[in-house]
Amino acid sequence: MPYSMTGFAYKTVESDEYELTIRMKSLNGKGLDISIKGNRDIVTFLELDIRNIIRSFFERGSIQIFIDLKFKKPKQLLNLEILKNSVDTIKSITKELKLNLTDDKIYDLASATASEMEEIGIDEKLKEKTLNLLKEVCEILKLERKKEGELLIKDIKERLDLMLKIVEKIDHDKDKIIEKAKEKAVEKIKELLGENSSERAYIEATILADKMDITEEIVRLKSHISRFKELLNLDQPVGKKMDFLCQEMHREINTLGNKMPDFSEFTVELKTQLDKIRQQVQNIE
Repeated sequence: MPYSMTGFAYKTVESDEYELTIRMKSLNGKGLDISIKGNRDIVTFLELDIRNIIRSFFERGSIQIFIDLKFKKPKQLLNLEILKNSVDTIKSITKELKLNLTDDKIYDLASATASEMEEIGIDEKLKEKTLNLLKEVCEILKLERKKEGELLIKDIKERLDLMLKIVEKIDHDKDKIIEKAKEKAVEKIKELLGENSSERAYIEATILADKMDITEEIVRLKSHISRFKELLNLDQPVGKKMDFLCQEMHREINTLGNKMPDFSEFTVELKTQLDKIRQQVQNIE
């Protein structure tokens, strides 16, 4: 069964050293758009892995990921060895330039230099935990999208059934409408040209009936509805195919309405139901 593109999921894992939380939010999208925010080290070093994992779970949707990492104990902000070397370097430069700097100023300059020299990164244990947690959150999000999809599919099926009943009603009544139109055409022509114009009236009525024939439109509409129902039972992304079918059905309904205005009440209802289906389809992966 097709999945929705909307959903939300999150999960937190803890260790003695830190608390790691991943939140994911999914919205409608024409393709797969991934936005990753959060802890700098994780995003910097694992972005490619994160994107590949998400692509393995989802094909469409605008997916936002936020990764939060909180250390339970204060993390050493600077490497002391690098800081000492930075202080010695700055002292050497100030001495050569004959500058008098306070210890506070020397520390500020040294710490700024040391922080730039500090390599950012994450250990293999944290990397493994992050990627495993991401997979779990993707599973949760996928389940949420499935639940939402089930509700969408139920609504679409009900509207397709209603559309099929309307099409069958039109199919049942169309011949009566055409016959009445032919009779009116014959009477009108005879009224204008006289009783001796029966043959002409018959020809004109036949041409009118051909123009009003909506058999092809009815056949195609039934076929599109049947195909739509088939797509609803597939366990794969079908949103784009459904959107295409909606366009085709809209075209057939317009043609049907133009050929036979007597069914305007029905065509309006068909368009109403189709518009609602199309709105739901925008949420389907």
